[in-house]
Amino acid sequence: MITLSRVTILRYLVAPALMSVALSCPGTAPTAQNLNLFERVLLPVSVSKVPGAFGTVWSTELWYRNNSTIPVVVTPLAMSDHVPTMNRTELLRVFTSPNFDPSQIIYVERDGIDNVQFDLRLFNRSDPSSTWGTKLPVVREREFADAINLINVPTAGDFRSALRIYAMPDDSFAGETVLVQIYSNDERLLASTDLPFVGAPRYAAVLSLADAFQAIRQVERVRVHVESRSGRKIWAFVGVTSNTTQEVSIVTPE
Repeated sequence: MITLSRVTILRYLVAPALMSVALSCPGTAPTAQNLNLFERVLLPVSVSKVPGAFGTVWSTELWYRNNSTIPVVVTPLAMSDHVPTMNRTELLRVFTSPNFDPSQIIYVERDGIDNVQFDLRLFNRSDPSSTWGTKLPVVREREFADAINLINVPTAGDFRSALRIYAMPDDSFAGETVLVQIYSNDERLLASTDLPFVGAPRYAAVLSLADAFQAIRQVERVRVHVESRSGRKIWAFVGVTSNTTQEVSIVTPE
């Protein structure tokens, strides 16, 4: 028999109150003044049945586990009054985005964020043999940086390498760009450009690096350097999709 501690019981009572602080209506996010209670967490891709190249159809699933005995508020969820479970792995119903801006920001209660785990999976629903999907990063705001380096990115025509760049939303954020530079492994600068941010979270993308910057085809692999022009923290990754199998690999700033 499991006996709940006084702290756990209090947290059960407090969780709905935190949810009401976080949301004024379903599907909205905590206001800026409440960010001391919540940490912003990036889901770089959160989509449902989005068509892609070569007949692909892309969807994601977000799985969650709270390893503590204290409830942790996660918001916004597609079920607005749902407080995720404890000591059990569950599928979280989060909102999805259109393919031109596929990310979502969720907010996780700061007091419990170090006790939770996420597993974000990308699936090609048009392929019945694709049953496990590709694991994507779930990125906490503290992991954002001034500059990002992505190494060992392929340029061959067998693959399409898509660069996706993110920054957290901000009311003062308007008209800002991010610098993208592509280098060979011997540090020759092959291409350089500035990309504008759009949307919330702020998003910029090059969906095929080799098509956009054909000079990089002269080498097999490149380093992609992404740098904030304003000093605002950013995060980025490259998704590498096989044109033959449609299998996806990712390059992250590790």
